[in-house]
Amino acid sequence: MSTASASRVPAVVVGAGPAGLATSWHLARLGVEHVVLERDSVGATWRSARWDSFTLVTPAWSVRLPGLRMPDGAPDAFLPRDTFVELLDRYARDTGLPVRTGVEVHGLRRALDGDGYVLDTSEGDRRTRAVVVASGALRLPKVPAGVDVPPGVTALHAVDYRRPEQLPPGAVLVVGSGQTGTQIADELRRAGRRVLLSTSAVGRVPRRYRDRDVFTWLRQLGMLDQTTEHAPPEARRAPQPALSGAHGGRTLALQQLARDGVVLLGRLTGIHGGRLHFADDLADHMHGADAFAERFRNQVDQYLRGHPPRTGPAGTEPVQPAPADADPAELPLDAVPSAPTEIDASGEGISTVLWCTGMRPDTAWLPDDVLTPTGVPEHHRGRTSLPGVHVVGFPWMTHRASGILYGMGTDAALAAERIRADLTS
Repeated sequence: MSTASASRVPAVVVGAGPAGLATSWHLARLGVEHVVLERDSVGATWRSARWDSFTLVTPAWSVRLPGLRMPDGAPDAFLPRDTFVELLDRYARDTGLPVRTGVEVHGLRRALDGDGYVLDTSEGDRRTRAVVVASGALRLPKVPAGVDVPPGVTALHAVDYRRPEQLPPGAVLVVGSGQTGTQIADELRRAGRRVLLSTSAVGRVPRRYRDRDVFTWLRQLGMLDQTTEHAPPEARRAPQPALSGAHGGRTLALQQLARDGVVLLGRLTGIHGGRLHFADDLADHMHGADAFAERFRNQVDQYLRGHPPRTGPAGTEPVQPAPADADPAELPLDAVPSAPTEIDASGEGISTVLWCTGMRPDTAWLPDDVLTPTGVPEHHRGRTSLPGVHVVGFPWMTHRASGILYGMGTDAALAAERIRADLTS
C-alpha cells in the first residue's frame, strides 16, 4: 500500500496490555484521536503466558491504572490471573478505549514525505504522526541458546506451563530461581512431584516485615518512586526479587524450599548427552538472597529510627512499631545443602526440564537502530531517537515502578502529554 493511500490516525498505541490501555485512557482524556492495535486480545500475555494458579505478587491496592474501578474486596489481597484478566477486559470496555484486537504490527518506517510514520499491519498500512511502543518488556520466552535436553525428556518454557498434571510423570528440573521459578517449584512439590531447582543470582524479600507487606514498606520508604537517575546501575539491572502472592502471599526462600524437599543446585552450565552440568555457586546464590533480604530489613529499621512512632492520645505511651516477624523462611539452614555439579538425568528420574529463564520484548517490528541488543528500545525517559515514537511499560523508564502496575500509569500520562504537545505544535 502506498503512503498516500494508507489510513490515517494521529496516534497509534501498539499493545493492549496495562501500559497500552493506560496510555489510551490518557490520550482520550486529552482529546487525542488514536487507536490501540493488539495482535491477540486485551492483556494477552496475562491470559496466555501465566500458569493456572498464578496470582499477582503485588497487592490489589498497587494496581493503579487511570480511571480503573477496582472490584470490592480486600486491598491487600493478591488478584488471581483470571480475575486480573477480567479486570483488564472490563477496563477497556467500560472506558470505551479504541482497541482493535487481532491486528499485528509488522514494521515501522518513516513516511516518504517526512511527515510521521507508516505502520505495516495485518490490516494494511496505517499512517500516523505518533507511536507508543507498549507491546511489553516480557512478551517472548528466553531459552538458553545451544542447550539440548536429553533424549526422552520434555522441555518447555514457563509461558507454556499451566499445572502439574500437564507434565509427564517423573522428576522436574526447574531452571531459574526468580519469581517464576521459585513459585512453580513450590507448586510442583506441593503436588507431590520431585523437584530439582537450578538456582540463579536473585534477591528475595520477606512477604511481610514488622506486620506490613513488603510493598507497603516500599511505598512508605519512597522506593517505588525512586527515579532512574538516582538508582545505581546494579539495581536497574537486577531481576525482581523472589516473592509470591499465592496462598495469601508468601515469602519464597531457597532454604525453605530445601526444607520442603526441593533439591537445590547451582546454575545450569550445560547438558551433554544425558548428563547435566552445574556451576558450584549454590552457596553464593543462597547467601546473596539472604543478604538482599537483610538489606531490606535494615532499610525499614533505619526508616523507623528516623521517623519516631506516632503518639497516642494525651497521657498514653507512644504507639510502637510492630516487632520483627519470626518468619521460618527467614531462618538460615544449619548449612548450605550439598549440591553436585553433575547429575545423570535418567538416574534422577528427570522427565521434564522447565525453563524459568525469563522473557524478552516483542519489538522486532521496530527499526534496528532504535533497539538495544536485548530488544529494549533505546530511549530517554520514554522518548526514543525517532521523533514522535514513545515507550511505555518497560522497567526503570523514569522510576523504579515504571514496569509494574503501580507506576506504569505515570509514564503513560507523560507520553500522552508529550504526544498532545507535539500534535498541537
